[in-house]
Amino acid sequence: MPESGFIHRDFETLLVCPACSQKIFYNASKYNCANSDCNQCFPVVNEMPVLISDAVSTFNSTLYLDERKKSVKRGWKSRLRSLVPRISANYVARKNFEEFSRLLRIENLSPLVVVLGGAEVGAGMEALLGDANLKILESDVVVGPRTQIVFDASHIPLETESVDGIVIQAVLEYIPDPAQAVAEIYRVLKPKGIVYSEMPFMQDVHGGRYDFTRLTHLGHLRLYRRFSEIKSGACGGPGTALAWTLQHFFLSFVRTPWQRDLTKIGTGLSFFWLKYFDHFLAGTPGGLDGASGTYLLARKSEFSLSDRQLIACYRGAVPAGKIL
Repeated sequence: MPESGFIHRDFETLLVCPACSQKIFYNASKYNCANSDCNQCFPVVNEMPVLISDAVSTFNSTLYLDERKKSVKRGWKSRLRSLVPRISANYVARKNFEEFSRLLRIENLSPLVVVLGGAEVGAGMEALLGDANLKILESDVVVGPRTQIVFDASHIPLETESVDGIVIQAVLEYIPDPAQAVAEIYRVLKPKGIVYSEMPFMQDVHGGRYDFTRLTHLGHLRLYRRFSEIKSGACGGPGTALAWTLQHFFLSFVRTPWQRDLTKIGTGLSFFWLKYFDHFLAGTPGGLDGASGTYLLARKSEFSLSDRQLIACYRGAVPAGKIL
């Protein structure tokens, strides 16, 4: 296998075919499936393995063959966006990642962690990425500043029970079948492995044709019903949710890309201050019911949460027995 400098050797030895889950090997500048019945091969683009199987993935592997130009364009757009105040805020992620890291090190002095959707640094993730005790693989379906390997989170090309922790922050909404992705997370985590997940609830469509799912806090917990909750709550409160809604109200009046860009700049400057209310509201019962997004820190379990147990986990403001 190549000394790429992108993928830690510990992860390279765990790679499998995303279509058949058999071992893959490196030969002639690509990875090849060892299963003769499968016999798929996967390119290496800019030193990054592209482990996308056209047989099972929503994405087409040929789209990655000229990613250098695309990633440069995305870089310029990211720089321009950084000049406009963000309308959203996540005040809990940093502490949650610190807890995630601490729990991992209890079980393993040098844990293996996979970030799903790691093309760019997620909210609050700086402390996690700066932890020298962790071996981290940053994956995504897009090539970004931090992408080390490309694969579809619905078909994780890693051996069963091979990693200690997984981060999937604001990714599940872009997956057509999030339950399949969570099943894959469960499969690749070691016993007692830990997952940190965030996903939106009160947010408008922002991923275009690749934007599928929104879940309440309980819906998020049910998705991970084969995991034991450590902690959960709102990662974005009603202030952020209101800012999103106001922005998309004005976006509904425009049509062209440049009009959308100008509208985002204007609404960002006008409504960014609403997110500061989340300091006080995100932790309230009503704030959880109207959250922009929710988080879950959980451990892989041998037991499954029943729906009767699930409804007992409700921490919102709607009175018991009330059906809206």
